[in-house]
Amino acid sequence: MPFDPALNDKVHALLEQQVADGRQLGVQVAAYRHGEPLVNTVAGQMGSRDPRPVQPDSLFSCFSTTKGVAATVVHMLADRGLLDYDAPVTKYWPAFGQNGKERITVATALSHQAGLHAMPRPTTVAFATDWEAGLRWIEQAKPAYEPGTKTGYHAVTFSWLVGGIVQGACGRHIRDVIVEDVARPLGVEGEIYCGIPDGLEDRLTTLKAAGGGGPRAGLAEAPAMPADHPMFDAMPPDSEINYNDIRVRKACLPASNGHFTANGLARMYGALANGGEIGGVRLVSKERIPHMQRILTRDFDIVTSTPMRKGIGFMMGGRTDGIYGPQGPRETAFGHAGNGGSVAFADPEAGLSIAVTLNLMQQPLPEGGVTFEICELIRQELSVAE
Repeated sequence: MPFDPALNDKVHALLEQQVADGRQLGVQVAAYRHGEPLVNTVAGQMGSRDPRPVQPDSLFSCFSTTKGVAATVVHMLADRGLLDYDAPVTKYWPAFGQNGKERITVATALSHQAGLHAMPRPTTVAFATDWEAGLRWIEQAKPAYEPGTKTGYHAVTFSWLVGGIVQGACGRHIRDVIVEDVARPLGVEGEIYCGIPDGLEDRLTTLKAAGGGGPRAGLAEAPAMPADHPMFDAMPPDSEINYNDIRVRKACLPASNGHFTANGLARMYGALANGGEIGGVRLVSKERIPHMQRILTRDFDIVTSTPMRKGIGFMMGGRTDGIYGPQGPRETAFGHAGNGGSVAFADPEAGLSIAVTLNLMQQPLPEGGVTFEICELIRQELSVAE
């Protein structure tokens, strides 16, 4: 049970209203503060054609919210002395050093400054579900620009960048590290996955794109941009990937196909918002948290066509043009949002973590939308909105 039933009830009432208004289909919200559970509530149904009610253990495909979980693994390895942010990627992955990538550091790669955002065309399901093919793609890729001179969101290729680095640094598949070193110690095994194991199909929610249609590729709708815009390299509009496809769900794409409960995510970030520890389990040392909050670039992103505050695998909170999004007003907050509206983050200054998982995908304006409303309600009720 949450330790703040009144707040939990207020959040639940908001979710029920969003569902009644047609702005949510199914949704989970969880929050922790100072290492203690604060909110854990659900509303709505499992899918547009699956009327079963969402449960606390229902699993949601959360797109790029996955990147924050993968980034946490990287920082855990650094905390153990197995990885150096400023070392070249080739120290851990020698085959990476082809076609001008020899000097790219771990920090440069994982802050989306390596110029390796392009996916193969067409992007087939066979490619996306073949781990080794993804690693080879990155090994053989040529940067789109001089690494470190620009930034362009590595929407899907981040999967193999982070996966290859982790595998080289610790000798284990990132899928296994996520389960064994993050979920299991935190007591949320079964709630954090990058690659769904057999037997969990009944717990999977189904995504629906707002306005109808399906979440093909979980990639952006093609806006009015030139055909040669870098966004179409990073997120090909003709991609065959559908994140409701069980083949894609079972693959490991640590950029984009994590399946989570809100509680699992909020507990992980709850540790990071609480000096690295929660419930007697330490994910990282207290001294590691500032590295997670380190902003490496604020530059205009050539893929998303917007300025973004990026760290080593994380996106940061804070204001852009005077407004802020779901992660809040503080640049020291870190985590990651996902295409369609999911988000999970830590706000160490407030001792707060929040996670929102949902299955009605939408693209709200900054400082708006259902996810922002949920996160802002929690902040306002706790008097930490500013």
